[in-house]
Amino acid sequence: MSRLIAVAKAAAKATLRRHYARNHIRAARAKLAKLENAYGPLKAADRARCDAYAVEVLGHAKFAPWLHVYAHVAGSYKDGWIPDNFYDECVLPRTSGPYGELSGLRSLNMILFDAPEFPDLAAQVNGMVIGRDGRPVAATDLIDVLFGRTDRVIFKSDATQSGTGVKIIDRASFDPADVRALGSGLFQAFIRQHDLLRRLGNCPATATLRLTTACDDLGRISLRGGYLRFGQGNSEFLKSAEEVSAPVDLASGELSATGYLPSWLRCDRHPQSDIPFAGQAVPNFAECVRVAIRCHARIPYVRCIGWDLTLDETGAVKIMEWNGGHNGIKFTEATQGPCFADLNWQSFRS
Repeated sequence: MSRLIAVAKAAAKATLRRHYARNHIRAARAKLAKLENAYGPLKAADRARCDAYAVEVLGHAKFAPWLHVYAHVAGSYKDGWIPDNFYDECVLPRTSGPYGELSGLRSLNMILFDAPEFPDLAAQVNGMVIGRDGRPVAATDLIDVLFGRTDRVIFKSDATQSGTGVKIIDRASFDPADVRALGSGLFQAFIRQHDLLRRLGNCPATATLRLTTACDDLGRISLRGGYLRFGQGNSEFLKSAEEVSAPVDLASGELSATGYLPSWLRCDRHPQSDIPFAGQAVPNFAECVRVAIRCHARIPYVRCIGWDLTLDETGAVKIMEWNGGHNGIKFTEATQGPCFADLNWQSFRS
């Protein structure tokens, strides 16, 4: 019986891998089509080099589509790129494995990192509310725990993905009896963001700084990529389908003069703002980097982590989320890469 279960699990995983592989290829081809429609076709020489690298180095032609996108965005082919689907399929299982999925268990943030930069207040897990100190919180104490220092909190469901499953709760309308219906998830203090971030995006969603850090075989952690992400419209939460992104210089925190719409078409400012990205810099950037590297050092066995940070109105660094399981690298690879060439990930061919 156990062998049948093992075979069934293996078959299910294989089916899921094929599904993800098809989705990756479709997404990359759709992205490239938009880029070529706007800026002209990918140069034939670059396409040929991408195709050769995918097969000869990475082991399969299915890794070429994201390389095509990278080359179009960057303007030319570059050795050492890691396609996003190669990262998911070949790199993550060897560099993070199941430990990367710890980022989905948000209630563990304080246990794993013990970092004051997390705005976490409490977590609901298996029908129980747990405070920052890891102790159960009684229903009679919930208002004090959640609203002792703020009048608004954010609840992020454990099923949250790409901005879905997030809810704003006001003290005036809060009823402890309604908490159980929210399911498992995390309560965080509402962050009033830094004035520069608010003005650059000119929309309700909190802008986030995505920093990607990686740990080498000797345990040395370093910053590999960074970009600032803004929402659009009247949405109160950042959604991947609406993101406007601006790469950030990894040494200075200065924004690139060129930003990108969700389609990866170029822009020089947010569509809802009249402030050019050029000449702007992320406030307190060096501290953002220090915080990300310090926290990564707590779990170096998760070898690559995406950190979503922001700055509050006082300039203090806040860690909104971390992702070690499926922290996509495609945007940083296309705009700043190759970001990981020295780590020899390309040798992890399947």
